[in-house]
Amino acid sequence: MTDSTPQIAPEPQVTAELAREIAARLGQQRQRLRRVRLGTGVAVGVTALAVWLAAETVTDFLTNLPWLARLAFFVVGIGGAGAATWGFGIRPWRRRLDDETVALMIERALPAFRSRFIAAVQLTKEPGGSTSPALVKALVAETTAMAATMDFSVVVDTRQVRRWWKIALAALLVLAALALVGGIRTKPLVRRALLGTDPVPRKTLLLAIAAPRVVAIGDDWRVTVTAGGIVPPQGELIVKTASGRRQVFELAPEGAPRVFGRGLHAVQESFSAVVALGDAESDRIAVRVKPRPAVAGIECRQLFPAYTRLPAQPRALGDLKILAGSKLALKVKTNAEMKSGEIRLLGIERDKMVRAVPLVFEGKGGMQLAGETVVPGEGVSGLTLHLVDEDGVESRSAAVYPIEILQDQPPTLKILWPDRREELLTREATLLLAFEAKDDFGVAKVRLHYAVDWVEGAPHKTIDLEVGTAQPRELARRFHWRIGQITPHVEEGSVIDYWLEALDANDVSGPGVGKVDHYQARIVSEAEKRADLANRLSDTMEGLNGVRQGQEEVNRRLGEIIFEKPPAAQ
Repeated sequence: MTDSTPQIAPEPQVTAELAREIAARLGQQRQRLRRVRLGTGVAVGVTALAVWLAAETVTDFLTNLPWLARLAFFVVGIGGAGAATWGFGIRPWRRRLDDETVALMIERALPAFRSRFIAAVQLTKEPGGSTSPALVKALVAETTAMAATMDFSVVVDTRQVRRWWKIALAALLVLAALALVGGIRTKPLVRRALLGTDPVPRKTLLLAIAAPRVVAIGDDWRVTVTAGGIVPPQGELIVKTASGRRQVFELAPEGAPRVFGRGLHAVQESFSAVVALGDAESDRIAVRVKPRPAVAGIECRQLFPAYTRLPAQPRALGDLKILAGSKLALKVKTNAEMKSGEIRLLGIERDKMVRAVPLVFEGKGGMQLAGETVVPGEGVSGLTLHLVDEDGVESRSAAVYPIEILQDQPPTLKILWPDRREELLTREATLLLAFEAKDDFGVAKVRLHYAVDWVEGAPHKTIDLEVGTAQPRELARRFHWRIGQITPHVEEGSVIDYWLEALDANDVSGPGVGKVDHYQARIVSEAEKRADLANRLSDTMEGLNGVRQGQEEVNRRLGEIIFEKPPAAQ
């Protein structure tokens, strides 16, 4: 059995095409409004930039604005233009309006819709509401049909953006006119507006100004100006001191063409200077006058050469008697922060420098420096310090600390035995050598030098004598020299020249060498040696007899003195 109940047709729905057309109208007006807002902001920003640039360049040309004033102009101009562009354009452009707000704008501009447009927007967003779908469809269709016959260009008001672009164009035209009037002056004025260092363009051009910005108290200060364009015969240097005194000095030509200069002698306080030449005037030149860098305190230590085996000792700078080869280690405290410093050793003539050693910084702050310098063996008479502070000001007339260089004396050497300069020896004899050596810092070596039948300049041989490794300051040693071991063997009649030499451990300026004069040993026969011994014994006995006789004479005279009667009283 077939169900013949008639089917109920569904309620008509809002078509997608009609909804998209309404949304497209909204999107068009929304984008147009954003473009108008952005264009307004750009026009306001361009106007602000043009006004700033015109105002600053004209003011700078008339008054020669200092750099800080130009910086203030720059910040206000660029900042104001940026703020105007943001406030009038970018921020509104970023703000997105919802559909209802745009629809209300359309209703206000096109009252013929009689609320149909906003109603269509709202009803298409809520298709499942209580309103009949057929009624909604009919309303949207009617609204879409009316929209196709209306001029939507009146929805967004463009009068403001047009007005601002006219103002911006007028400002740009004025700026262009000023640029044409300025001619070649325009570019440097624009660069100055952008915080450049170009001089204000005049008929007379200040091409270059050279002057120190920091000088020491009592120093001379000098400014040199190179001019261009129409160059006058002379100019002025206007100086204003920190105490408020104003002075005007003549700026006279110098040797080179178009070059002017002026010096101030022995400045005592900070000041500012302005160069006026023809119709040109420079920026204010601020000059800081400050004390020279100086030493606030010094610690000095003497580091002895390693061979002396002496510990470091503190030294007073007024008493620098320094062993040659020693190091002087200095720690310097200054009155201000330094850029650099050096220790200078002065020659015999104080104006000549022998050596300069840089000081290095210790710790933070740049007021603690340290360094070491080696004192050479000769040619140095004093020490001074040279400092350069953070502004490049150098110390001058620094104290000179005298240095007296002490030389390491060579060892002293003495032969204790044999006691005669010439000895008679047989070929197989043993010669006893006894010697004594002394040195301030230690004896390192003692050598025996000898030669058979020696003549001046002839070669000789050496024997290192045992002195140990302790390098004593004083030593006494004996050496049994076996004559029979000399090569080649000596013969009777030969004469052996021998001498001793002592060396110290000075490895800086030495070694120091101490010598004794030549001694001789004559090789004789045994008979001649026995005769020599007999003669020496006889000489000894005679000496003892002479001593005895002298003692007896002394005793006799003493007895006479004791028993002598005193003279009678007058």
